[in-house]
Amino acid sequence: MALTEEALRTYLQDELGIDTAGLSADAPLFSSGLIDSFSLVSLLAHIEQTCGFKIGSSDVNLDNFDSMARVRAYVEAMTGSGH
Repeated sequence: MALTEEALRTYLQDELGIDTAGLSADAPLFSSGLIDSFSLVSLLAHIEQTCGFKIGSSDVNLDNFDSMARVRAYVEAMTGSGH
């Protein structure tokens, strides 16, 4: 299953309490402090459950998870779901 930007924004807002209004897809999430390590773990679990694959520990890095755009690109690469 693909992870849309809208679905990701909804999760960040509703489950992690992040105000996503006006937040660009490339805005840093973890390195800016918008999400902390506990929130990141919740996000990873949500992605695994929603998208149906296991995230390897070596994949958990800023290149893959520091913005909504990076998260979506990672999910697309792992699931083969493009636009």
